[in-house]
Amino acid sequence: MAPPRGGHYSITIIPLSLNLVIKAGASLRGASAAMALFVKQGFASFTVPCFSTIRSWLLRVGCYALSRPLERTVPWVWLIDHTIQIGSLKLLVILGCPLTQVPFGERALQLADLRLVALVPMEKSNGAAVEAELRKARERTGTPHLIVSDQGSDLLKGIADFQSGYPRVAHVLDVAHYGANVLEKTWSNQPRWRQFMHDLQSVSGKLRQTPTAYLLPPQQRTKARFMNIGVQLRFARRVLRLLDLPNPNERAENIYGWLRDYRDDLTHWEREHALVQTTIATVRVQGLHAQTLEQLEAVWGEIGSSESTVRIAEQLRDYAKLDPPLEQGRRFVASTEILESCFGKLKRLEQDQSGNGITGLVLALGAIVGTLSDDELKAALDAVPQKQADGWIDRQIGRTIQWLRRQFFKQTKA
Repeated sequence: MAPPRGGHYSITIIPLSLNLVIKAGASLRGASAAMALFVKQGFASFTVPCFSTIRSWLLRVGCYALSRPLERTVPWVWLIDHTIQIGSLKLLVILGCPLTQVPFGERALQLADLRLVALVPMEKSNGAAVEAELRKARERTGTPHLIVSDQGSDLLKGIADFQSGYPRVAHVLDVAHYGANVLEKTWSNQPRWRQFMHDLQSVSGKLRQTPTAYLLPPQQRTKARFMNIGVQLRFARRVLRLLDLPNPNERAENIYGWLRDYRDDLTHWEREHALVQTTIATVRVQGLHAQTLEQLEAVWGEIGSSESTVRIAEQLRDYAKLDPPLEQGRRFVASTEILESCFGKLKRLEQDQSGNGITGLVLALGAIVGTLSDDELKAALDAVPQKQADGWIDRQIGRTIQWLRRQFFKQTKA
């Protein structure tokens, strides 16, 4: 049996436990069970930590990430966004990376490249609240050279107000959100697109509770729908290919025969979607720089003469033309994709709790990003006792949705 939380473990067991949870995507209980299996089969010999012990390590390392000193003499880029679940509480997250350490041209940013700069639960988020947190975050890294965000109104206002006090700070919109907004503004005004999406959703409603449910189209997102619109386009194209076979499936013919009427439209939408996706893929790795527009023109190739395609290309060109233009040799990060990946890892860690409001596990974001050697990990756990991590959770998160639900139903227990 594993010793209680707070017992003594070899420093080699702690990073193994955290890596199983963070990198391998195991649950807290799953990581504990996996190590128990190693020991039982004779592959290793160590005291197996229980899930609550692993959770304690995650929270203490995350708390350490919020207080550890960060280099203030180098230029930083901040990636900022909110993560929202049920309830009134939302979480403002600021991740940072020294601009000199961004691997431009080699790959996109990874979680190991980042540091947790700020983690702020907020009941209400507006421009003033965001600006106040940006000023606090400045105490950790110094004034950043660059801030990257989506187009949330509270973020835009807070960043603009922050820039008024620090005018040398640049602000870049996330290229994926920008591209999705370009598609949404263009396609939402097209009657053919609206009818296409309506027809897809009608099929979904008819098939959901039938034996033919295996032919359901992909479900559309309730938020940020155009961030993932390629799923619907690929589905429609694959169904069309099946319908073009000499002997198409009879059920598919009856349900999706109408897709043939959208063949030309689909080709047009796929071309415009590819234009945006190529832009995102290029900027995500190369960043924004003096030759970005020239680089995009090269990878786009011939874009055609369609009015909507030309308009989309023009908006993407406007995005690539920073004002003022960047000096030769300078590059800006222009993607918050890695921040979304960080949120995704947190939700996998929370498992069933991810849809039930923000919990103290958000502190694990500090353990998800960056890298710590064994010596640094030991120093982090020595520096932050469990009561310090619990104190942060009590002050910042307070009573969670789950806690309130348990108290509400407590009286019904036998």
